[in-house]
Amino acid sequence: MPNAGAARRCGRATHVDLLTVVLAAMLCWASYTLSIWHNSRGAADSSVLGLVVGATVCGDADEELDFEARHAADDAGLSVSSGPANSRVRRALSSSGPAPAAAGTTVSRYRAPFPWPASRGVVWAGNSARGAKAAAAAANKWARVDGDMLRFTDAAAVRAYAYVVLRLVAAPVRAAVDVGAMHGGSWAAELMSRGVVTVSVAAPWGASDGAALVELALERGVPAVLAAAGGAPSRRLPFPAGAFDMAHCGRCLVPWHLHGGRFLMEIDRVLRPGGYWVHSGAPANGTHERAAIEAAAASMCWRSVADQNGVTVWQKPVGHVGCDAGENSPRFCAGQNKKFKWDSDVEPCITPIQEGAAPPREASAAEALRRDSETWTRRVARYKAVATQLGQKGRLRNLLDMNARRGGFAAALADDPVWVMSVVPATGGGDTDTDTLPAIYDRGLIGAYHDWCEPLPTPALSYDLLHADSLFTMYRDRCDMEDILLEMDRILRPGRAVIIRDDIAILARIKNFFTDRMRWDCQIFDGEDGSDDREKILFAAKTCCNDEDRDQEQ
Repeated sequence: MPNAGAARRCGRATHVDLLTVVLAAMLCWASYTLSIWHNSRGAADSSVLGLVVGATVCGDADEELDFEARHAADDAGLSVSSGPANSRVRRALSSSGPAPAAAGTTVSRYRAPFPWPASRGVVWAGNSARGAKAAAAAANKWARVDGDMLRFTDAAAVRAYAYVVLRLVAAPVRAAVDVGAMHGGSWAAELMSRGVVTVSVAAPWGASDGAALVELALERGVPAVLAAAGGAPSRRLPFPAGAFDMAHCGRCLVPWHLHGGRFLMEIDRVLRPGGYWVHSGAPANGTHERAAIEAAAASMCWRSVADQNGVTVWQKPVGHVGCDAGENSPRFCAGQNKKFKWDSDVEPCITPIQEGAAPPREASAAEALRRDSETWTRRVARYKAVATQLGQKGRLRNLLDMNARRGGFAAALADDPVWVMSVVPATGGGDTDTDTLPAIYDRGLIGAYHDWCEPLPTPALSYDLLHADSLFTMYRDRCDMEDILLEMDRILRPGRAVIIRDDIAILARIKNFFTDRMRWDCQIFDGEDGSDDREKILFAAKTCCNDEDRDQEQ
């Protein structure tokens, strides 16, 4: 009988255990079903809002890292991945088809530009309605509307014009600035095809509608910025002294004869010693303006090189020794050893040329540049490893480095069919505490000064990729981080992405802003030095539009 009792007890225990397992399984199934219903409902709600939401966002990465022993306690719980970028970020970096609706202020629907070099000859007219209008109104009809496209018809004429200009200059030209953004970037595009790094610049006012021409140039994949190249206020151009071998004005309608020739003095400042200024087309104000230009050029000791078929070329002197243009000569600018205040008004003075040969580069500077190149080659390789389409030709064109330092990011991409606007940020009142922009131009790259507490002088939806290295650490105590992030949203094209390198705590705040406020998709990765380094990399993809835009659409 003892054996029978034991059997009954065992049977009851087995029955109880089986019942427990069945109940647990039913609870798991119910929980799973409820989770699926909840997620599908959330997706449906997002769809109603017009969002395109990826399956993976920050906080749901592939690999968890333990920050408890090495990082601040408030960083705990943030997911960091060392694997490939999520599908949304990959698609944003690779998409060449139509993008979601723009989150900017100019268009409700934005179509991804044609890949370079096709974009040089054709753009979507709807992406730049003001540019298409300016092209249609132009007297020489350098573009025509073809259905929903704007086709540029001036390639042969601009090529012939470039042949004439470069023959008259008769000197090597490595970097050039096009004042007025001729034909919406046609002149700059032609020079770039000849290996000349060129940036177009125009004022956002005036008869030529510089904003429309800059917008067209960017849409075509040509470097361009908005600046006060003419008119008022008469601000300096955002470039360092001696940046360009050639400055060009092709019917740019800048009033060169006004304000005592200050605009020409600004051209003199950004030209390298021995550089050239090319002016073509009859002056907008006739012989009076022509006489004023000639007087201003003579006062700066410029030499007339050529004057043929409406194209006039002057050359800046290689030095100011012996330069005496008489009592009408403008004074030389003082205080050249002080900080360069880039956002001040153009002064009525000539920037003095440092006489004698340039001093040889110190061995320490050369070594620092070599280390910088190695660092950024490794960093860009990391970027391409987690977002492989970044290295595929034709995917991206217009890139912006928001804290360029020595230009290492742009230099590492020199062999890719992209261009990078390398920005040297101002950290207070327009002063550049560490002015590395001249060195960036010495490397054959382009860039500009800018204070990120202010809007960037560029149209909305200008760039395919934004890169920010420690920018938010730099501006932490100067202005609101959200203002900078909103400006990034304004200038970034829909379906495109940003790469931000910074401290993990700062990236956590940025992640929350992007995902909660902007509805962007993002993911955080370890840097090149692994999980022990506080510096991480955030990839974020601009998905659709912000809440204000969605309210307007409804």
